[in-house]
Amino acid sequence: MSKVARDENGAPLARDVLGGRCKIYMFEGRPTSWYFKYRVNNKAKGSKYIVRCLDELDEKRAILKAEDLYLAFQGDIDEEGVPVRRYKVVDLIKEWILLNEERNRAGSMALTTLRAKVSSLQNAGILFITKEKKITYVDQIKRDTFESFSRWRKNEGFKLIPNSRGKTIIPKDSTVKRDIVHLAEWFKYLNDKEYIDLKPTFEIIKQRKDELDANPPIPLDQWGHVHRYLKQWSDEAVKEETKTNNWRRNHYWRELFRTLILVLYNTGARPSELVGKEEKIREAQSDGSYVIKRVLKGGLRWEDIEIQDSFNMNAATGKYIDIVITNLFIRYSKTGETRDIPCNCTEFLSRWRRHVNEYRRQVGLRKVTQKDYVFFNPHTDKPYPYSQFSLAWSDLRTNLSLVLSPVRSDKKYTLYSLRSSYITNQIDEGKDIYLIKKITGHSLEMLQRHYDRSDVRKRTAEAVSRTIGKKKEKKVIMSLENVDDWDKLALDGTKLSDKPKESPKQTKKKSNPLKIK
Repeated sequence: MSKVARDENGAPLARDVLGGRCKIYMFEGRPTSWYFKYRVNNKAKGSKYIVRCLDELDEKRAILKAEDLYLAFQGDIDEEGVPVRRYKVVDLIKEWILLNEERNRAGSMALTTLRAKVSSLQNAGILFITKEKKITYVDQIKRDTFESFSRWRKNEGFKLIPNSRGKTIIPKDSTVKRDIVHLAEWFKYLNDKEYIDLKPTFEIIKQRKDELDANPPIPLDQWGHVHRYLKQWSDEAVKEETKTNNWRRNHYWRELFRTLILVLYNTGARPSELVGKEEKIREAQSDGSYVIKRVLKGGLRWEDIEIQDSFNMNAATGKYIDIVITNLFIRYSKTGETRDIPCNCTEFLSRWRRHVNEYRRQVGLRKVTQKDYVFFNPHTDKPYPYSQFSLAWSDLRTNLSLVLSPVRSDKKYTLYSLRSSYITNQIDEGKDIYLIKKITGHSLEMLQRHYDRSDVRKRTAEAVSRTIGKKKEKKVIMSLENVDDWDKLALDGTKLSDKPKESPKQTKKKSNPLKIK
């Protein structure tokens, strides 16, 4: 430690605090702040000094801070007489936020995710802890401290948290659940760093049914209207050739949107997985400032599409027929895991590839390559804004309002309704839940909700059929909690290994019609 500084008269800049129980010093080479110094007597290890910077140049304020710090130490002494440091809630929230900002700058966390975490902790979290519970230090938090958080957030807390428009609104259950998730993540960090050694309990949030039905599936009898509308809507752009100069570019966009909707409905993929998006991250500079850097996430490339011949058995005739299967490779997903999606999209994607080639030739753009993105803007090689897709879908929904109406739901069809539709259709066809999970990247919990939402009327005969006089059949009950064991046992109780394997032909690859020659 540096030597104690002296004043203009040569007297040391050191002051006793609380009758000499502790002191404050001004050290040479550090004339910008007073320092707190406290001597602790340890029976086993002898004397020990605790030194803290007070960040105060004014002597009177430094003394007041020193008194508070001394009393804080006295309030938390271990068995050996050593003061245990106490950590302020606001300081540890700042520390956690700085850590997440580093993750954002490193590209491992999206800016939107960072903003959600910051909002949960700096708004609801701090207000509840410091204002509602009157807590300053994290060691004051008890296991039951947060049991009333959900009720406070919806009844009182929202009044203190204005949105981006300056208005205060009662949050949805999903918003409160998001806050709880981020608070729980913060507490895990505190436990990992050994700032605390407990995990507070939270009131369980049960989302209302209407919130779970935010993206209702489109029934097959309504999907035909969407399919025909997209064809007509795209063709109308060609008819505008004599009216506008940009009809060709408009036609390209409409055909792109049409293809995207068809692929989404037949794959269950998330829209962002196919169209891609640009995320913003903050990158630190050498002078301490920050710049916003754009990072590309997701997006389907032409090289991610594979076409192959396969075989399927006709249930009516028992004969095998040739089918063409398209496989999409998803590079970037919500969960961060890659996956493959087998689908029947060869017709849509082949037509779109021909259109792309012809458009680029007509407007003088370079030839498309396998590295190019399927649904990007060809003039910028960047993703279209997601709002552009949302607006086009909104227009479709408005124009089809008389024939496009959700069943048993007050919610509107969204782009994510295409994903819900795929899952519902797969469930109605009796597809294996684990297979649906692998294809869609969905959780088993969410798939169970889709099962619960399926149309019971389709099983009316099964529900009312009589079982009197029937021989009791052996039942095999499969639990969703043990879905990994499904491949060990067929639903009829027969071991899959005992079933006959019929593969009259070997799957052969077909030349990819989308591959550039």
